[in-house]
Amino acid sequence: MKSWVCRFVSMLLLAGICCLTAGCSREEDDGTGYGFTCTIPGNPECLDPQYTDNPNAQIVIENIMEGLLRLDETGAILPAGAESYTVSDDGLFYEFRLRNDCYWFSAGAEQKDAKPVTSLDYVFAFRRLLNPETRSPYAEEYLCLKNASAVKNGQQKPEKLGVSAPDGATLVFELEYPDADFLCLLAQSCAVPCNEEFFLSTNGRYGLDDRTILCNGAFCLTKWAYDAYGSGNFLTFRKNTSYYDAGNVSPSSLQFTIMRGQKAADEDFSQGNSDSILTDTYPVNYLQSEKYTVKSSCTKTLGLIFNPENEILKNKKFRQALAYGIDREEYARMLGGSLQPASGIIPPAVQMLGRSYRELCADEPLSLPYSPGEAAALFDEILPSVSANEISTLKILLPDSFSDTEAILSICQEWQNISGRYIGIDRVSSSEYRNRLQSGDYSIALYSFATPRNSCYAAVQSFAAQADLFGTDKKMLQEVLNSLSGNEPLSEKVALYGQAEQKILETQCFIPLFYQNLYLIYTSDNTDIFARPFSHSVDFRNAKHFG
Repeated sequence: MKSWVCRFVSMLLLAGICCLTAGCSREEDDGTGYGFTCTIPGNPECLDPQYTDNPNAQIVIENIMEGLLRLDETGAILPAGAESYTVSDDGLFYEFRLRNDCYWFSAGAEQKDAKPVTSLDYVFAFRRLLNPETRSPYAEEYLCLKNASAVKNGQQKPEKLGVSAPDGATLVFELEYPDADFLCLLAQSCAVPCNEEFFLSTNGRYGLDDRTILCNGAFCLTKWAYDAYGSGNFLTFRKNTSYYDAGNVSPSSLQFTIMRGQKAADEDFSQGNSDSILTDTYPVNYLQSEKYTVKSSCTKTLGLIFNPENEILKNKKFRQALAYGIDREEYARMLGGSLQPASGIIPPAVQMLGRSYRELCADEPLSLPYSPGEAAALFDEILPSVSANEISTLKILLPDSFSDTEAILSICQEWQNISGRYIGIDRVSSSEYRNRLQSGDYSIALYSFATPRNSCYAAVQSFAAQADLFGTDKKMLQEVLNSLSGNEPLSEKVALYGQAEQKILETQCFIPLFYQNLYLIYTSDNTDIFARPFSHSVDFRNAKHFG
């Protein structure tokens, strides 16, 4: 009896070892079937693609939803919900033929109940996008669509928008004017479809929880647990077996851990609680370790903006004096690693002709050069009519999340050396910074300008959309955009964008100081995870694990 029990136990152990070995072999062979974890710095709040611009929502939306087109790791445009498309010779008509194997799927639903995605879902999505009631932050980017401006301003009904569905599998866009970026626009997360019947069934709660969102992407949202006063907040996803390309989706599941702020997210990742993180914190410890893979993209431009209502700062010569008094070589030595000196508007991550735009168009000549003599002459001309008390009210508003304060202080010190007057800093919490910027309760502020997608035109267009904040002449900005909307070869466009940056920077309404890196970090036993830095998203569809 004892002998039989020993043999039985031995067989069980052997079977267990075989199973373990088989599991390891499978992962070592192709790395598929793993459940990935990712730490995000805040709650998505809303997953309505046409409405939200929350970066914590973008990473979710881009993993669970998909539009007509999508971008790969290099930024190349790939077909997604569309199997093919044609463009008219004049660039005003785009006709898309939809795939016949794209389906909607939701948490708790059976696969057999999945409904097909049709062209009407795209028509409804774009009408929502331009409908003024939606208050979409993306509407300005789609004004190239016929009647878009009139719809956005409430002058025409959304049904008049230049988007139509001749049948359930065909979608037609009619443009007001040609837009070389239109295909890129269709690859954005806000351009995904929206099912009207489901949207109406949510009774105004679309995208607010895991039961009020439909998925048509590589993963399906299964659980969204968030307590503003508690911990253990997360989102879980499983591979969407209804997805047309499910056979090439490597992970079996995803989990996003929701933290309170970037610092908490960084700490959670450092403790080994997740496989990956997207952060703008300089990852010095990870760069020095073979256990991690670090990928960086320089996606933001940080610069000084000036309250357009401030009487002193309205004086262009005063802003010029400040610009001449900035020594970029001096403060470059103080930067912690995630920042580099900037003299242009368009950040280095934006590509043109397969290269960084900043390699094709050097930014150094764009901003006014450091010239203490020029700065002193302008200060001498202006300051006699300005009291010391008035100057003392000027401070640079900084969010406490900005860590390179020493570089800003060096700029303030140089201004004092040249002018004899000191402009200090006002360091506040991130929430207070946002509130004061919105209410106009500041004189000077360090502002982070983010480009919405990998496009020079999008960068200039996004800047122009913030003309009121920057106090820049709208007519001039529109003229700049008009100069960039022609059909010239891309090789000729490089010089045009350089001229556009120069013209904008000549106003001194925005003085660029830094380009900021965004870092994707993941453990080295993982591969094929890539970031879409302009939307702050991480794509896991091809992610593999070899642990």
